[in-house]
Amino acid sequence: MESIQTILEQLEDLEKLRGGVPTYVYFGGFGGRNLVTTRKNLMKESEGLEIDILLNSGGGSADDAYRLIRAFRNKYKIVNIIVPFWAKSAATLFAFGANRLVLHEFGELGPIDAQIKKDDETEPEGEWTSAINVQSSLLQIEARSREGMLEMFTRLRAEDNEEILKIGRRQLMEMLLDYSAKFYEPLLQKIETIELGTMSRILNTGRMYARRILKQYTDTESEKIDKLIDFLTFDCPDHGYVVDYNVLKSYLVNVIKTDDKPFGTEYNKKIEKLSIDLMLQSDEGDMIGFLKDLNKKSEDIKIKPKENEESKQ
Repeated sequence: MESIQTILEQLEDLEKLRGGVPTYVYFGGFGGRNLVTTRKNLMKESEGLEIDILLNSGGGSADDAYRLIRAFRNKYKIVNIIVPFWAKSAATLFAFGANRLVLHEFGELGPIDAQIKKDDETEPEGEWTSAINVQSSLLQIEARSREGMLEMFTRLRAEDNEEILKIGRRQLMEMLLDYSAKFYEPLLQKIETIELGTMSRILNTGRMYARRILKQYTDTESEKIDKLIDFLTFDCPDHGYVVDYNVLKSYLVNVIKTDDKPFGTEYNKKIEKLSIDLMLQSDEGDMIGFLKDLNKKSEDIKIKPKENEESKQ
């Protein structure tokens, strides 16, 4: 594991290549403490032309992600958000508000299915689950039911044509509907209505923030925004699913690579090492602030070794 001083030196090298554009480091989650820290930091600065935000985050509060990207966009005319490694969940929402969203080869965003901590008798500390799980289960049940009914109807009507079975369409449909209802009733009973409502509300919050940020801060067409949000909500199979440059470029015009202008080949080479080091670090220790300020208090910043590959937020 690289020392905190080494990480800061890497960040300094990146800032020097940017010819005076200040660097804001956001390595941590989106929550109350980091929100307050960032707001205080921004209050000390005068309005500027451009800023580079180095982002590495497992996520957190969607509300705070919106509050922070709004604060940066109000303060600076050009906000570049650079992702060396990952920006998941709420961090994805924050990244959507960039003038330029700059991704390293291993830089990735993720789905916007919020992770909820559920009470579990077998897990005293609770278990993390996706807000999309219940809705996905319902969609699967609905799809299987529809497919099953269509298959049975087709077979029975085919037999009817061969005079093996004599039954009217209406009567046949009533029989199939009754069969389907009885077959799926035990599964549906396992889904609590209150839980479904809670999950739906949380999921919709993320979707609405994504749409709001993209419409407010980018030139993306409404149709592409809707397609991107649906993809990130319903089509990603797992919370850790990699959403990289190749995926995002088909939806967003403001997505570039770290070797594209105004960054370039040398910038990309230096961020390659930072990307690898961040893969070996833990998101348990936050590094939040302007780089010039972080250098003054580097002895107080601690980053622990990474214990797992996926954030729970």
